[in-house]
Amino acid sequence: MAAVIGVMFAAGTSMILRPSLIWVVMGFGMYSNATNLLLIVCGGYAPQWQAPFVGASAPGTPLMDPLPPDIILTAIVISFAVGALLLTISYCVYLDSGTDDPEQLT
Repeated sequence: MAAVIGVMFAAGTSMILRPSLIWVVMGFGMYSNATNLLLIVCGGYAPQWQAPFVGASAPGTPLMDPLPPDIILTAIVISFAVGALLLTISYCVYLDSGTDDPEQLT
């Protein structure tokens, strides 16, 4: 899983370094997804753990901490909103200047 996260961060970096605003927005989205996956891995998820307050569980059964999935869900919603805002701004810049190359914008 660490290799997948590393590849996602590398792909995000590669996208951000491209000379196009759309690629930059996609790179930030890739960073966001890689960070969410990193939080899932670091949050201590294990398939045998049960959710607290759901159903009857035997005494001594390990329960999952509900905070990391809640934080990840919030991060997904925020990254979607930021991505939509960045795409809208990129489109408006393209309409005003006729290019999406950041080096050609003055």
